[in-house]
Amino acid sequence: MSSSDRTPYKSATVLDQALLDRCFDNLECDLEMVCNLELPTPPGGFIRISDRNKYVGNVFYEALAKFPVISRTVGDWLTPEVQFSGLNIEFSNADGRFNPYLAGGAQYKGFVGKAIDVKIGLRDVAATYSTIFSGKVTDIAGAKRSVKSISVVARDTYDALKVTFPNSALTKDVYPQLEDNLEGTILPVIYGDWTVSLGDNVAIVPTYFTNGGDPNVAGGSRNNIQIRISDNDLSFFDTANVYMKRGETTYAVPTSQITNIASGNFQFEVLQNTGVLWLTVPAPAIAYLWEPTDVFTVRVKGKDLGAYDDNIVEQARDIAITYGGLTSGQFDANWNTYRGKATPAQSAISTIKSRIWENEPKPVIQYVLSLLEQVRLEAFITRDQMFKISSLHFEDFEANPSFTVKNWDVVAESFVPGLDDQNNFNRAQAVFDFHPTAGESTRLTAIHKNADAIAQFGFEISKRITFPNLYESTDVVNQLIEILKLSSAIFEIVDVSLTWRAMLQEIGGFVNLDVKIGSVIFDKVPCLIRSIGYDPDGLKIPVLLWSFQMCPFPGYVPGYSGTVGGYNATIISE
Repeated sequence: MSSSDRTPYKSATVLDQALLDRCFDNLECDLEMVCNLELPTPPGGFIRISDRNKYVGNVFYEALAKFPVISRTVGDWLTPEVQFSGLNIEFSNADGRFNPYLAGGAQYKGFVGKAIDVKIGLRDVAATYSTIFSGKVTDIAGAKRSVKSISVVARDTYDALKVTFPNSALTKDVYPQLEDNLEGTILPVIYGDWTVSLGDNVAIVPTYFTNGGDPNVAGGSRNNIQIRISDNDLSFFDTANVYMKRGETTYAVPTSQITNIASGNFQFEVLQNTGVLWLTVPAPAIAYLWEPTDVFTVRVKGKDLGAYDDNIVEQARDIAITYGGLTSGQFDANWNTYRGKATPAQSAISTIKSRIWENEPKPVIQYVLSLLEQVRLEAFITRDQMFKISSLHFEDFEANPSFTVKNWDVVAESFVPGLDDQNNFNRAQAVFDFHPTAGESTRLTAIHKNADAIAQFGFEISKRITFPNLYESTDVVNQLIEILKLSSAIFEIVDVSLTWRAMLQEIGGFVNLDVKIGSVIFDKVPCLIRSIGYDPDGLKIPVLLWSFQMCPFPGYVPGYSGTVGGYNATIISE
């Protein structure tokens, strides 16, 4: 008789990959899900839900529900969107025990806004359970009932990042003498250095009059003009470079005519009718008197982020905290890692300069992801509910992943490989350097291409990529070239459901795909996890993989002919 323990899950108190690997030989384990739904107050407490009657630690969970599939994803590449987890769970109320909390009940306050989480772990060992969903019941169709059950709809905790920013507007409540046409104007949020990369302009940050409706500004005693620059405090305001444009003529505003600068540099005043001449070349100087059509532009530096004022990763994080309501503790430590990354040159985020001027409300999460995307980073929510960065830098890829997917890891008839036609392009141009006064990105790079990939495909697949927050051409060209190296490889995606042996894998991680199913052969191919789910029906793990079968990178050389993309691809400019 064998002395090997064929049921290690019966006594294990730690859920790790080694245990999953051992249990897999027996095709059995005691992985289970539980759910905690917060009750209205009073009485408070939780409804403890499972698909079986059980204790986890000293907490009893009742067999009230069958769990749905829960999925997480990093979203589509070059598309600034993240798909948050959602949960629609139906649990039994056949005996009416929860009626007091529903419409007509004595303790009715509803479930809207109440916390809900789903955990997965090993049998009754509380220490092995980790959260795979954490959120709140939605305010729309959040809870409904039938004669036998209650259905609850919830959204991920990070759904709060869908709030829009900027969201502060000029109003007459704050500025009683505001001109009518400026009522409701959104104040811009400003980060980074707006004293450089000005092109042919003397200054490119516009401003807003806040007392143009005062009759004593346009006439009478000729009061000071009050001017607002931004919603947020600014780290620097260059009083030596303030300009006024009237018609086609631009005048330099003398420093002596600038007064009452706010402590946060976000607003100032300009004197008029003082007899001091405002100079311009070649037009004659003027003794300034305000006209409503005058346009003032300034040079400033945005929000003070310490040593990281120009850092695109830190700007993204600060926006998520300031406007999305996150806390610093919700960010994975790798945000600091990528903020300070110094090599290689094309991925040296610590030296890449970014700036922001934004006055059109956008979802915080969309803007944060668009910033990261410009330096080939993505963000996602981990299994442990942390906000984490996933890198598309070649040097960060894993050539020899420790987790190998074999035929027996694949759920029957779930293996579906296919060409990722959305992300395969071989020719591209970048537009970059957004100027607020122009209302658009003002510069273009040369067109770059992978000529070998074009020859292999037989035609060009072109794309224009926008880098509005980057303004140094070298940085933009570096990013464009790296994106083309990746996109001009023959990308395949693999949609597959794995057994529960893969439950500890994570988005942004690599697996080694060693699978032969029918005519499809993947011989130890590194694959990047783009999405992962948890299906309680047999506890399957549906994943979406990027295959690097035809895309070499440091440490990995595909054993196939015809590779034209990847780390060493030749990208030329036209």
